[in-house]
Amino acid sequence: MSIGDSSLHPVCVLGGGRFGHVYLCKSILNGVLEYVCVKRIQVRQPKLEIKMMDEIYIISQLKHPNIVRFIRAFVFESSINIVMEYASNGTVRDAINNNINLRPSISKRFFNSLVFGIILGLEYLHIRHIIHRDLKPENILLAGGNKIKIADFGISTIHSSNKPTHSPVGTYLYMAPEVMLGEKHGFKSDIWALGCILYEMCNGESPFKNAKNLFDLKYLIQSSAKYGINTCSISTYYGDEWACLCEKMMNVNPNKRISIFSIVTHDPKVAISFYNNYFKYSNFTI
Repeated sequence: MSIGDSSLHPVCVLGGGRFGHVYLCKSILNGVLEYVCVKRIQVRQPKLEIKMMDEIYIISQLKHPNIVRFIRAFVFESSINIVMEYASNGTVRDAINNNINLRPSISKRFFNSLVFGIILGLEYLHIRHIIHRDLKPENILLAGGNKIKIADFGISTIHSSNKPTHSPVGTYLYMAPEVMLGEKHGFKSDIWALGCILYEMCNGESPFKNAKNLFDLKYLIQSSAKYGINTCSISTYYGDEWACLCEKMMNVNPNKRISIFSIVTHDPKVAISFYNNYFKYSNFTI
């Protein structure tokens, strides 16, 4: 099979959907072998092509250890192909599923590495006015050494106070209330998703696992607003500071929801661990 670039040799299909597939490829340039991912999208509508160009533009501008690395993009046989680094250890979803019967699903030591990697990546995005809008375990990749790589910027947007975002996009189990209702939303929608992921890393399941559709989700979120999210297991396994932070991340009111910048200063234990991770990166760029 030809993928449209003689330096790329397909190995297998990593995943797919209604718009296209993601391939694992061997890349051989100047005699150097590297494994890469190629996200191949069949373009049948002009609007989709414009959206793909938006994704390529966003990811091409990002350079951070916790963001998947963009390599290049090309067009072949009515498809747009985005070449990115390959994260060999799967996703956070895989890590949760591999320990689905354990509590916590993610060990405390691994949890610290994962959550701080996500926070560092989100901090970088939000500084650049980028809202991910579809943060979920499937979109958080694990590279060598289980280093976090936030991926899939297909529905990300560049936030502007002059152009508020209203469109209800994302995966509904991680969809913030204001997004679900089609209201104006911003960076805090990513924080809600982070709270959902934090909960799931501990409990192995979403706090809204019983929601079969958006109507169910709305009811369950209303219940959580009234009765709160049960964070006892988070407190037991990860500490009171993370239980408290999870509750603040999942505040139904986005104006009262904690920001990415306040998360790391909320508790001394979190702040110390965060900055120990922060200064590990010699190639960290703002």
